[in-house]
Amino acid sequence: MNPFRLVILGLLAWFVYKVLRSWGSDGSPTRPRPRGTPEQYEMMARCLRCGTFVPRDSLSERGRCRSCEKNH
Repeated sequence: MNPFRLVILGLLAWFVYKVLRSWGSDGSPTRPRPRGTPEQYEMMARCLRCGTFVPRDSLSERGRCRSCEKNH
């Protein structure tokens, strides 16, 4: 068998394997799962001045992030 055909056949087999593996048992594509549990994540909030999302605990009492509090 020609080496070029072997490479093409190997790539085709790899592609079919990846496609079949990505589909779940119910026929829909599977989604990657988040790495942490929900308890490990912090709630995010938007700074009222610049609009940047930061952890809720790091906002000031006026709803501003640290850089906005320093500058104004």
